[in-house]
Amino acid sequence: MDALTAAFDRLDDFVTVQRAQRGEITLDAVLLLQEAVGMDDAGRMTIDERVPRLTRRAEPAAVLLGVLVGLLAAQETEL
Repeated sequence: MDALTAAFDRLDDFVTVQRAQRGEITLDAVLLLQEAVGMDDAGRMTIDERVPRLTRRAEPAAVLLGVLVGLLAAQETEL
């Protein structure tokens, strides 16, 4: 399995568990997911600051998702 597929599988697992336990994905759960890939407050601030520079239409949440998938994929290649 390639790293990108494994990253999406991990993200799918996260969503499945969160929905099964609470019916929705909570902010606390997302913060824990971010922490698991090494993202902290400084990383979140970087996304908030840099996304508007990419395009006016970019959604910070969509960019964050892309970053999380990338970080998860990078972790897979390290295993």
